[in-house]
Amino acid sequence: MTYDELVTNIRNYMETDSNVLSNSVINTFILMTENRVLRDIDLEVFRQSSIGSLTAGNRFLTMPPDILTHRYMLIRNISTNEETFLDFRDVSFIKEYWDNSTVLGLPKYYAVWNQNTFVVAPTPDVSYSVELGYIRKPAGLSSSNQTTWLSINAPEVLLYGCLVQAYSYTKGPLEMLGFFQNSYQQALAGLGIEQQGRRRRDEYRDGLIRTELLASNPISPNEAKG
Repeated sequence: MTYDELVTNIRNYMETDSNVLSNSVINTFILMTENRVLRDIDLEVFRQSSIGSLTAGNRFLTMPPDILTHRYMLIRNISTNEETFLDFRDVSFIKEYWDNSTVLGLPKYYAVWNQNTFVVAPTPDVSYSVELGYIRKPAGLSSSNQTTWLSINAPEVLLYGCLVQAYSYTKGPLEMLGFFQNSYQQALAGLGIEQQGRRRRDEYRDGLIRTELLASNPISPNEAKG
């Protein structure tokens, strides 16, 4: 589904036009829905890694500009190629654990220092190459970016999420708001099975994903006659 198709579909479902739902208003729906999806589900397609570096005496590492949330941090000693996964902690732990940042050592922990920076402890004793695994924030759907991974691979999630925003905006009937909210949740659940289930399983080792089926008790022939 392209951006133009989504805009048309939203207006058609709402039975209205651009006088009520302008492009700028619908753009807000799209942005809010895209952000909601990113918070509701861990999409494998947005997993990424980047290479950075730590230098001796500098305990800070700048985050990639498109980072949404971190996944792991791996450091590699440039001289020996020895690799170490760092454990994630909060800043208060880092400050208590390594209260004198001028003392150097092999980093063991990392934390989010601020919205743009990680901090490690101990303060690096030598130079390290850093591999950072993270979830990236993708470019959003817009008139100048007609398709995204979400609009192509999960258009129903995007459409139903936008319709939830649209019915909230127009103060439409609660039953319709509830209908599209449930539709969004069902579409998201299907996406979750694909992204967090099938794509992270090996059928040989893990077996097939099974869905519990609800069935009533069988009726005996005597009960059927009665």
